[in-house]
Amino acid sequence: MIIAYILLKTVIAKEHEVARRLQEIGGIVEVRVVFGEYDVVAKAQVEDVRALDEMVTKIRKIDGVAATSTLIAPD
Repeated sequence: MIIAYILLKTVIAKEHEVARRLQEIGGIVEVRVVFGEYDVVAKAQVEDVRALDEMVTKIRKIDGVAATSTLIAPD
């Protein structure tokens, strides 16, 4: 099992819409709109790196997502 934090920068005023869409993706266990360099932080729990790669690819296709950065947390 892999735990990862996905940090997202969004297009201006799209952070809440992006957060809502993230909650619809299987494996996303928590989503927060935040202030600072990033606009949204999502916590993911997936089986392996391949599943994480597929998830991040899906996230990058969401309208309003400008950039992502993924942090994998060690067990």
